[in-house]
Amino acid sequence: MKPDPRIRATPRPVRIAYLLEDGADVHQWLDAIFADCFGRDGGRQSLVVPADNGSISNRYQEWLRILDPDVVVVLTYDNDAYTSVLVGLLADTEIVQQARKRDEPVKNPRVGVERHGLSSISWIPFLKARSSAFQGAPDLILDCYPAWKDDGFIKDNFGTLHDSLVGFPIHEQIGMRGLNLVPKDAPDDRWHFRSMGAEDLTDGYELLDRMLQSGGVTTLSQLSNLNCQPHRPDHPWNEKFCLVIGDSFTDRVSCWNAGLLFGSATSQPYKTLRVPATNRFQGDIGSKIGNFLRKSNWIGQQNGSARIAVRSSSLTAADVQEFMAKVQATGMSNVEFEVIVSIDDCCPPDVTRIYSSYELGRTNPAIAEAQIRDPSTFVSAPNPLQLNYCAGMNPIFSRGFWLVDMKVDRLHDCSRFDNVRDVWMLPNRSQLARMLHPSSVARILRNGFTSIWTDVSMPHIEVKQPNEKNLFYSILCGTGGYLRSDMRASKVLPPPYEHSAISDKGRYLSGTLDMFGSLNNFERVLSNHFWRSQFLNMAAPARNKYIEVIDFLKARLAKNGKLVINDDAGWLRLAERVIQKSRKLSIPRETTNFEWLLADWEDELTAAIDADAHMLARKSEILADAPEDLEGALSFLFECGAFYRGHEWSCRRCSHRNWIGIAELKEQMLCEVCRHGHQLPIDLELDFRLNEFFSTCLREHDTLTVAWALCALRQESRHSFIYSPQTMLFRTYPENPSRESDRELDVVCIVDGKLLIGEAKVRVDLIRESDLADLAAAVTELQADTAILAALSGDSGLMEQKVKQLRMLLPPSIEARGFVCGWDEGPSGFL
Repeated sequence: MKPDPRIRATPRPVRIAYLLEDGADVHQWLDAIFADCFGRDGGRQSLVVPADNGSISNRYQEWLRILDPDVVVVLTYDNDAYTSVLVGLLADTEIVQQARKRDEPVKNPRVGVERHGLSSISWIPFLKARSSAFQGAPDLILDCYPAWKDDGFIKDNFGTLHDSLVGFPIHEQIGMRGLNLVPKDAPDDRWHFRSMGAEDLTDGYELLDRMLQSGGVTTLSQLSNLNCQPHRPDHPWNEKFCLVIGDSFTDRVSCWNAGLLFGSATSQPYKTLRVPATNRFQGDIGSKIGNFLRKSNWIGQQNGSARIAVRSSSLTAADVQEFMAKVQATGMSNVEFEVIVSIDDCCPPDVTRIYSSYELGRTNPAIAEAQIRDPSTFVSAPNPLQLNYCAGMNPIFSRGFWLVDMKVDRLHDCSRFDNVRDVWMLPNRSQLARMLHPSSVARILRNGFTSIWTDVSMPHIEVKQPNEKNLFYSILCGTGGYLRSDMRASKVLPPPYEHSAISDKGRYLSGTLDMFGSLNNFERVLSNHFWRSQFLNMAAPARNKYIEVIDFLKARLAKNGKLVINDDAGWLRLAERVIQKSRKLSIPRETTNFEWLLADWEDELTAAIDADAHMLARKSEILADAPEDLEGALSFLFECGAFYRGHEWSCRRCSHRNWIGIAELKEQMLCEVCRHGHQLPIDLELDFRLNEFFSTCLREHDTLTVAWALCALRQESRHSFIYSPQTMLFRTYPENPSRESDRELDVVCIVDGKLLIGEAKVRVDLIRESDLADLAAAVTELQADTAILAALSGDSGLMEQKVKQLRMLLPPSIEARGFVCGWDEGPSGFL
């Protein structure tokens, strides 16, 4: 019933965040950041993260983590101080840097990354092709003459080709007329290239009136914000148009980041504007802005006039009162003043209320799919939506990179649902993406999926199905690998362990699960109280005789209720008594048969019926079906090999108990010891014997405890569950195969992209302080996401105390959890 495994590939723009520290040249750096973002597809959704003295505020950390940028550009005075913060905060993100010195301000900084994103002008053919009677095709694009000086209104809000794109002028290449900002005294022969029908503006604020006239005018700000909003935050700021007045670092960053709180520019091109502080005194500027917003702003119009919030951190309400009055008079909007108290004010107040963006009428991105049939599969690299309109046009439209997010089904999965297939979701390890995409530059996203850097020269993407053994080996013993441009590339530390291998207990677990066919089948059978009790009674009948053994040892060895051993003779007496008692303990009941099982099943089923009012009304009907239900369950157990059938008989001459498998039954059978013949009974009833390997696992190797812990953790998974059997770790490669390991892990699994490492015991009270210390050390060394304590039985309150002790040994970034087996110990009502 499982669907065929598939690969789904979705294109998206490159996501870049900038970590910027305030200083003497911070405004030059902001100019460079904004210009770089306007020139890149999706660049208007780039986050500027303020840094201060080696720290990032908690709210910006959470926002940065949710956005999960592909590249972080670090622009501080001590870049190394922020590395550890970023590594713990982000997934497999490339971290690059630009050096800054407090005493050497940079006049013309550049922040371009090595693999530049697809240009924002790639949207121009799309806008022209999708024009309609309600939205004309763009004809003019905002540009500027190099000698034109800006007060900050254009570079913060709209951007120009000259500042953002290399190769000025390019109007003819992109088929657009330039709407050029020029000085009032610009020479007539200023153009060295033919400028096709260009129009000139001498005042940046004239642009607002020009955009309201007939004839499409577009800007890089609009183009860089089309169809690219990755998230939709809940924030009071996105209920009003954000109009910021002021020139401080806080003003500029707050206005820019406020743009990330709104949707893309698909329906309303502009949702934020920053106005330099000095321009609030110029009466026509306030009127022009108000008129522009009256015709182009619809935010907050659901219950009346559109709403505008004038915000500032450097000015007071009195400072902007006159300006606000003019905006309100011409804008016919509800205008309010709000103080920007902190640079954190624009951050989403609650990251749990940040949702994947969804817009009505939004064009779905092109998604490529391929069916997985082999360990290696090729899927077509899908183009971003706008590139479908750039075919045959100037290559400048399709120059640059984009990312392709991959969702890859697992060919061999262990999903607990028959109609759902697990996907590959990997923990945050830079080297793991190469296991799925060995021939591509790839990264792991925050959600555990992978993403591939792609351009037009890459028509196909290779996707491999990793070997799970190699995957966990790389996690436990691999070395992180970074691109040469990454600032961490020269600081990679060797792994704490050089080798890992499946332990003896792990091999028993693998064999048991292979016998049942899957973790699903194991859980379905062993979670049933009837079968669990039958298996344990046959494999380890002495498991419930602790009290009897304790009373025996007390009676034979203890004095005044205390057992004291202080010499070799005392130890010898203890050994003799243990051996004496072990001989008298019940040996495993090696065989059973259908009649015995049916009697036990009817007793258990009757107890379950009597405890359930709904079943009690159908008691006779349910009991009548008991033999048929038992036959169906036994059929599966015989098929998987948990039980096998044969005939057990005692020799009349030597009393040896013989066993003959069903395939070897014949009329005359010889005793294995004395070779005396035995006639096959006429009324033969086959006996059932428990698989000795399975019996040994239950009795001696604690297989049931670890398998239950894996089943319990798998129940929590939503999309992906990958596990490894018990694993040994070696700090140095073991030249001697018999060498003891340095550490052994009971539980190792990946749940929805999070690495979990745990300790599993039969009872809670068996978890010692040394076990907690070992687990905490292993989890910290291996940088796991969660430490797990699991017990098959015991008090849940005691488990909570153990978890508290464990949490105190772990760093804050690692979660600690514990749980006790939840399998029902009451009588089973079904098989």
